[in-house]
Amino acid sequence: MPCEVGYMLKINYSLESGVQKSVADISAPAELNIQVRNLVLKARKGQKISRGEIIAEHPSKFGGACHAAASGKAVKVNYHHLTIKCDGGESAVEPVDVQSMGPGKELLRTLQGLGIDVAPLSSRTETLVINGLNSEPGISVSEQLLRDEKEILEAGLRLAETLITPMHTALAVAYGSSFSLHGAQTAYVKPKYPRSLDALTVKAVTGKEYPEDTKILSIMDLYDLGLVAKYGLPVTSTIMTISGKNYRVALGTPIRHLLSELDIKVQSGDKVVLGGPFRGEAVYSLDEGVKKGDYGLFVISADEFPSIEDATCINCGECVLSCPARILPNMISRYAEYERFEMAEKYNLNSCFECGLCSFNCTVRRPILQYIRFAKDQLRTGGV
Repeated sequence: MPCEVGYMLKINYSLESGVQKSVADISAPAELNIQVRNLVLKARKGQKISRGEIIAEHPSKFGGACHAAASGKAVKVNYHHLTIKCDGGESAVEPVDVQSMGPGKELLRTLQGLGIDVAPLSSRTETLVINGLNSEPGISVSEQLLRDEKEILEAGLRLAETLITPMHTALAVAYGSSFSLHGAQTAYVKPKYPRSLDALTVKAVTGKEYPEDTKILSIMDLYDLGLVAKYGLPVTSTIMTISGKNYRVALGTPIRHLLSELDIKVQSGDKVVLGGPFRGEAVYSLDEGVKKGDYGLFVISADEFPSIEDATCINCGECVLSCPARILPNMISRYAEYERFEMAEKYNLNSCFECGLCSFNCTVRRPILQYIRFAKDQLRTGGV
């Protein structure tokens, strides 16, 4: 379990995992349910789709495209989801020779078309930090990949360095670990959450807060980049920690399928969380599909934690004491609750790392992180 809970919510924030087994594959589901909200759809209902085919593009000039993880037919399409009924066929897109391309706009466009977010690769930097820490307690994907997929990671690192030409590359790993990557200097970080958050990892490695001459990539991003570099095929899967083991899961795989394959029972009142125990989101339906960036699946029983509820803040200060960004989550969440988003912004809303410690430590169990995310979303989409 990622944490130990007693009467006073005594939490173990350790990021260490002790990976033992190899990554296992989850069998293909009968249907893929792919989240396409806020993406530009490229598929329509009734269309035959090949494995690896682009089904949606990102509206930003840096976001990676979304691809089908299996061949089949688009049977449902709406603003939120695209459902593909898989046919088990072998039809697939042809690989792209990424490694023959020189650095430049053509390579960036190709990577973007293969599902890579190219924002951190689009300009040069002096220092590149590779975040090799497990992202949250209970998730061991980074350690697994560093142990078992060093060749792929180094292929991704070479491609990243070709584009951003850093003078110095550092790999941040937990104290006591022996992981390394060729061409990167190893930097040791105390494996305690939230030190795995990018901003805090950069601070631990460079000694600076938000240095302008530094970029950071996660091990998971580096792995996707390495796969694309080596095989020339789009990103169609993720690695997820489920019940302490790591699995390769096709993007769009319904949670119901994962629970069935692994014989995990969910009772009435339990919460199923995609992501980690701190930053993850409870799903509204077991038919929801796995997304890019989902690295964990947790089932939290109804009696394990007190329920989150829309309670009034009692000014205990626990959220402020636990905040690594040194802001006032209590005040920001109050303004967000009453839709005074401009005031939330004045209280340094955008400095929030969204680590989830405020909600986790809230005495009255207010949904502080959810309020913060709500405010950011409203400001981003012009909902003020």
